[in-house]
Amino acid sequence: MQGGSGDHATSSGSQRDSKLELFGFDSLVNILGLKSMTGEEVPAPSSPREGEDVAITIGRPKEAGPKFGTMMGVFVPCLQNILGIIYYIRFTWIVGMAGIWQSLVLVSFCGACTFLTGLSLSAIATNGAMKGGGPYYLIGRALGPEVGVSIGLCFFLGNAVAGSMYVLGAVETFLDAIPSAGLFQESVTVVNNTLLNGTATAGTATISTPSLHDLQVYGVIVTILLCFIVFGGVKIINKVAPAFLIPVLFSLLCIYLGVFIAPRHNAPKGITGLSLTSLRDNWGSEYQRTNNAGVPDPNGSIYWDFNALVGLFFPAVTGIMAGSNRSASLKDTQRSIPIGTLCATLTTTAMYLFSVLLFGALSTREELLTDRLLTATVAWPAPVVIYIGIILSTLGAALQSLTGAPRLLAAIANDDILPVLNYFKVSEGAEPHAATLFTALICIGCVIIGNLDLITPTITMFFLLCYAGVNLSCFLLDLLDAPSWRPRWKLHHWSLSLVGALLCVGTPFDSSLFYFVIHDIHPE
Repeated sequence: MQGGSGDHATSSGSQRDSKLELFGFDSLVNILGLKSMTGEEVPAPSSPREGEDVAITIGRPKEAGPKFGTMMGVFVPCLQNILGIIYYIRFTWIVGMAGIWQSLVLVSFCGACTFLTGLSLSAIATNGAMKGGGPYYLIGRALGPEVGVSIGLCFFLGNAVAGSMYVLGAVETFLDAIPSAGLFQESVTVVNNTLLNGTATAGTATISTPSLHDLQVYGVIVTILLCFIVFGGVKIINKVAPAFLIPVLFSLLCIYLGVFIAPRHNAPKGITGLSLTSLRDNWGSEYQRTNNAGVPDPNGSIYWDFNALVGLFFPAVTGIMAGSNRSASLKDTQRSIPIGTLCATLTTTAMYLFSVLLFGALSTREELLTDRLLTATVAWPAPVVIYIGIILSTLGAALQSLTGAPRLLAAIANDDILPVLNYFKVSEGAEPHAATLFTALICIGCVIIGNLDLITPTITMFFLLCYAGVNLSCFLLDLLDAPSWRPRWKLHHWSLSLVGALLCVGTPFDSSLFYFVIHDIHPE
């Protein structure tokens, strides 16, 4: 029987080779590294593809644990990762800068990128048995380990830099809530250049903002403390991670209650409550220069327009792979990943679109542009609820980034594709201490920049390249009609994957960090 099986395998292999030669796919398969598409057995490296769970948020791989369904296994983790710091401390400012209708276009555009990627992700995840390893496993199996490593590194860098974004968001919120805690006090006096009915208003306004040095000092201290927790408490982080979603949902409820009952007796004059007049005044865009703190200033060093806002906002829609990262802990991966991921994407996109209309009708444009924590100002019963929610959610997200990124880097290193990564190899079941230290250094380096607005475009580029890899793999598998390509998820098409890949590849050129430099030199 063994001999017969070997002969049968040899015969099948020759038939596949002849089929590839007949259609001229042989060279293309070799160039792109698509050996897995032909059904050939590729030696499996000691990485996610062996079935061990090195998912981004899982601590020790082979411990038996409860299996999760669609809601707790995919929908809730995706929702927790998508809702982040950008919504709390930048969203109202984006509405004030872009106006209501362009903000709706911005949210729809970014939501379309993640939704199309979610469709491609669903198709790949339902193509056969889904093992542990998350996006790295998906891309590596579809496009080969070499291409998978390059996309996996983008995903690693995106998570590492995102950790610094969460830390800076938590520190900025803390300093705004307790200004006396700052070691370096700073008050910024700017000219109020907000346009009202096409006419520039005169006068000046003094607005206090956290000092850059305070952000750097507190940010480095918080990052170091989080690293100590990651080194010694990975199990605890994984167990309490869902609890961080509770303050987020509660704070969202407080924000919406505050919006509908605004203005209260102690509200600033700029908060008008839901008003058609405010909705009409804030409908158009008002792009202008700001200082490094985002406060409107005619002599500011940063000029904002739609493309720049894409780079700032896009991290608010990332996190769609949180469910696939937990693939080994799901009862039914082929059902839970598509439904949970797409539902979380549609839910958050709809919430963002609804919030654009609410915040646009809530206050004047001047209030939207000068109060970065407007969500806390209008929240009911008090701003402290939002402060606590922001700090807990951002620190929890930072812990997830500092926990997951090193494990992804260790998994890539174990594949022996890039010799330079050999220092980050770990044995089975061991903690990736070297990779964790390297991730912490990247995070600290970005924290020293001290400006969340300059970090988010970099995160946008890394995530978009990773999402482009998912769309590209699904497009090629659909187009070439590989024998092993039989996804159970039927709501996908190669044209949608191609559109998603083009959107993800083209967007970074408009929203990259260099965009700020170009406009600083040539504002027109």
